[in-house]
Amino acid sequence: MAALPTGTIPVGIGLAVAGVSVYGFQIIAFRTLGTTAYAAMNGLWVTAFVLAPGVFLPLEQEVARALAHRRARGQGGRPLIARAAVLTTGLIVAVIAVVLLFRGVIETRLLRSSDELFVALLVVLVGFGIGSLARGMLSGNNRFGRYGAMVGMDGFSRVALAAIIALVGYGTLGWFGAVFAIGPFLATLVGLAGARGLAKPGPVAPMSELTTAIGWLLLGSTFAQALGYSAYIGASVLATKNQEAELGAFIAGLFIARIPLLLFQAVQAALLPKLAGLLGQGKFHDFRVGVIRLVVIVAGTSVVGVLIALTAGPTIGKLLFGANFMLSGISLAALTAGCCLMVIALTLAQSLIALQRYAVTAFAWVIGVGVFVVAMVTIDVDVFTRAEIAFVASTTMVAVLMLLVARRALRDAEGGFRSRSPKPDSSSGL
Repeated sequence: MAALPTGTIPVGIGLAVAGVSVYGFQIIAFRTLGTTAYAAMNGLWVTAFVLAPGVFLPLEQEVARALAHRRARGQGGRPLIARAAVLTTGLIVAVIAVVLLFRGVIETRLLRSSDELFVALLVVLVGFGIGSLARGMLSGNNRFGRYGAMVGMDGFSRVALAAIIALVGYGTLGWFGAVFAIGPFLATLVGLAGARGLAKPGPVAPMSELTTAIGWLLLGSTFAQALGYSAYIGASVLATKNQEAELGAFIAGLFIARIPLLLFQAVQAALLPKLAGLLGQGKFHDFRVGVIRLVVIVAGTSVVGVLIALTAGPTIGKLLFGANFMLSGISLAALTAGCCLMVIALTLAQSLIALQRYAVTAFAWVIGVGVFVVAMVTIDVDVFTRAEIAFVASTTMVAVLMLLVARRALRDAEGGFRSRSPKPDSSSGL
């Protein structure tokens, strides 16, 4: 237990609760709404989970980093939190402005022309912004028990409320949208209620204390989220009205395929600090071995996951989502392979961020999304097969790019560290 980073266990429990809740919510929605409305509900889900983590996760990480740095120096974080609140407000306004600007496309192609879901999208983005600031405050103050409770509550509240509205007969699209939207607010209430000492007085905080690399982190995080959900986005945008039932089954299959990404979240929370610590100590060999070992483990389990999806995926899908689930084993295997390649790319991205290669990491994700778009436009097969092929091709490209750049960046960092190290004094006779 002592080898685990502080907070791993409570955060891991919270992530486990949130992960199980995701599938509970999806199963209830699929069985209650039917495939057409389910596709619209997941338009809200995907749009929110591309924009919200993409925009607000870097904010959470920067707030946590800056507060932890202040704590280590015995300085209070109240001025920093005040700055972070201003930045949070600005990001919320900016993302809502973008959503309003593209309302026509989002509401028509992703939300299937639902005004109720569009309102839910605006509300949930505000909730995610406030929640990200709260999680950054908790993490930076070493309050990982509350952090884990907040993460778990975000998912649990959705599945619990979804079950209630389905049982009492209010399981309509609008009610499901409302349940989805209020989750972050309930989670923030649980995380901050009764918490003391999060904002102690301290020295003035310039905005640069929070924004050192946040631009590149925002770009990379947003495009990484977009690539992770690209198969759904591509299929949803191009599917015709006659393909709504197929789209619903495709989305359900994608959530089964995303299990490896869900499991990676528990690793990701502790991976970056560990890698950064090894680099800070000049332990480049340990850094390299650790990354390689993790990639090999992910690759090995990915092969097993793809084989399970190919052989047993349709049976698992029907067991979870009911008789309307109709995705083939080949399609599930392709989607699972793309998600596993995403995990490899994310692992390598963490190593690049630890090496402070923010720009190249962001551009790798941008290139991946570009490859997906080109493949969707040029491949001449049905829309769902096209989305599967494009997803695998784009995630493969990103994983390869990350690997090549990480090898070069590590060599450069190791060479720079050696050049800065003091050389032995030849006059001493040693």
